[in-house]
Amino acid sequence: MKIVIPAIAAAFIATVGAGSAAQAAVIDFSVAALCPMTCTGITYAGSNLGLSTAYDLDGSTWLVTRINTGDMSGLSAGDFLTSILPTSLTYGAVSGSGLSIPVDIVKMWTGAAGSFTETLTSLDVVTRGINTIAFDFSGTVTGGVFHSVPATMDLSLTQAGGPGNVVSASLTNQAAIPEPATWVMLALGFIGLGYAAVRRSAKDKAAMAV
Repeated sequence: MKIVIPAIAAAFIATVGAGSAAQAAVIDFSVAALCPMTCTGITYAGSNLGLSTAYDLDGSTWLVTRINTGDMSGLSAGDFLTSILPTSLTYGAVSGSGLSIPVDIVKMWTGAAGSFTETLTSLDVVTRGINTIAFDFSGTVTGGVFHSVPATMDLSLTQAGGPGNVVSASLTNQAAIPEPATWVMLALGFIGLGYAAVRRSAKDKAAMAV
């Protein structure tokens, strides 16, 4: 047993180190904002996009531009997302990581795998450039084989040429369900580490008694 426990713990560490390399299902696609007749263009508050404190997507529609390998969102290139709400967001002068989001962003789409709802509850990073700004959001997605699975959305706004020019927007969406074997290894790892802690505690008590 003394050999088994370290082996299980090692397997746990190796599994964590491998991250999400083993995945049973993924969501991985990119979209771009289009401004139909009903929209007047993406706008922002501030002297330039890099210094902006709020954006307004103003009725933009979202066209799927890329479906990456293994994607199980049910979408195809050329499809449109159903909606992204709210269409405007105030984020102030914040930048960097460890941020909070004032209101949840809800993204919905329907494709070959059925209807999906993604709820983004955290604004993790804001990255500012001269005429660009990017947001990293995180939350969960449900639909198809995904049930409250952790998901991320990276939204980028760009204004080539600076103030007065058209603002373009694009985003990438990702989520992953680990392989069942990964969950088994994680469970074994926790069991192994727990057993080792109990053995150590018992050994310490015995030493103190002496």
